Amino acid sequence: MALKCITVTLERRTQMKRRAFLGLGAAALASSSAFAVPVNRPQKFDESYDVVIIGAGGAGLAAATEAVKNKLSAIVIEKEAAIGGSSVICGGQWAVGGTDEQTKRGIKDNDELFVKDMMATGQNQNDLEVVKAYVKETKALYEWMTKDLGVNPVSVTLSGGMSVPRAHTFKPAEVIEALRKFAVNGGVKVVTRTKAERLLWDYEKNCIAGVRANRRGKTITIEARKGVVLAAGGFSRNPKMLKKYAPLLENAAVIAGLGTQGDGILMAQAYGADMIDTNYIKASYGFTLKPSTIKDMALTQFKGAIVVNKTGKRFMDESISYKTQADIAFAQPEGKSWMVFDDKIRKTAMKMDPLQDGILWKSIDEGKCPSYVFMGNTIEEAAQKAGLDPKVVAETVKNYNSYVDAGKDPEFGREGLASGKGKLVKIDQAPFFIFPSVGAMIGTYCGIRITPKAEVLDVFGDRIPHLYAAGEMTGGVHGASYMTGTAFSKAMSFGRIAVRSIAQAK
Repeated sequence: MALKCITVTLERRTQMKRRAFLGLGAAALASSSAFAVPVNRPQKFDESYDVVIIGAGGAGLAAATEAVKNKLSAIVIEKEAAIGGSSVICGGQWAVGGTDEQTKRGIKDNDELFVKDMMATGQNQNDLEVVKAYVKETKALYEWMTKDLGVNPVSVTLSGGMSVPRAHTFKPAEVIEALRKFAVNGGVKVVTRTKAERLLWDYEKNCIAGVRANRRGKTITIEARKGVVLAAGGFSRNPKMLKKYAPLLENAAVIAGLGTQGDGILMAQAYGADMIDTNYIKASYGFTLKPSTIKDMALTQFKGAIVVNKTGKRFMDESISYKTQADIAFAQPEGKSWMVFDDKIRKTAMKMDPLQDGILWKSIDEGKCPSYVFMGNTIEEAAQKAGLDPKVVAETVKNYNSYVDAGKDPEFGREGLASGKGKLVKIDQAPFFIFPSVGAMIGTYCGIRITPKAEVLDVFGDRIPHLYAAGEMTGGVHGASYMTGTAFSKAMSFGRIAVRSIAQAK
């Protein structure tokens, strides 16, 4: 018996030393002493719950609903004054396969095809098992959202990374409110203006014990008896972290929640959490020159538009992921590029994407051409207004139209509207439009390495006990690129998975 006690004590001391070492290593990685050292739990907590959820965006609120279903007491803490995070300001596209909405439109899709598309888009750099867990959960979440909560999509579209139309467009505010209402009515406490600062460690039980937070200037400690769920968003608004992980995007325009400052990632790194997919951080293509919200983004390239550079010539396959498009566009002369399309494509885009293109091009139907696009009765006139060589742009369009007629694009191999799917259309119906476009940061979509159960893994591949993560701050789902509509649904899906894992843990 004495030998057993000695063995347990030595093992515990080893783990303590290891966590301390990992914490110091995380400090060096994060270059921030504020999150460097693991902090021991207090003798007495100010508040106590089964689950503490950090962040009240889609991931955090979905986690809260699962706490209700599993009869776990929970609190959601949000540092901003309002809930929703990046989820409430996103485009609302939710990728899910095999739905009734798809069936109504004659679209054949299933989990297997969805997984295949995800891995192809991510260039097989994504974690297959994590992807499978996501694809399965997003379908279950979608069914619950539409059938039980009564929130339904307004459209289903084909977009980047998809072999079939799979982007179900919701109104994000409706989704967030439905999640919040269900959680609060079920007894979950949701508090704003409460910033999580440190994760707390129990050296006796060797697990995350809770959170130290600042609530309106007052330091409080909150116990998590069963687990902490990190759902604090990415780091688009943390220049230091961007400079470290994506220096080329340090000065890119940012369209993300104000709270996306990497807090959750840094807190996890203090305990040795591993990072994944950081080398694949990308901007998203299709924004106006001075974007301020997601409504400043067009997806017209996936409805037939072509993209040209300063010389007036095409430079890429316009059907590829808008993440990859941004990389290529940034590499053009002066980093400038323009979408070129006609009125037929504009109207199709508005109908297919009422919350994206529909908003951006609406005023044209009202006889008002917005300042961010140039319109002409001929391609030459539109090009002249845009400051491009009219003859070159006209020749580019002429050549492209001949490719459409021939059914083959010898220049860049474009075979469809998005991801090689959808019949190409000619640009030949006046008026014509030329839209100066740039890439902008919607989110980082990388970060903490997790298991298919949303458990946080350290740099040795071991679980950090009682620590879970979901949403933009996690990696493994997207890999090298990004399928449109997988961020919103990924966040909510793994929020649910995290709390379910907590409920099932022994």
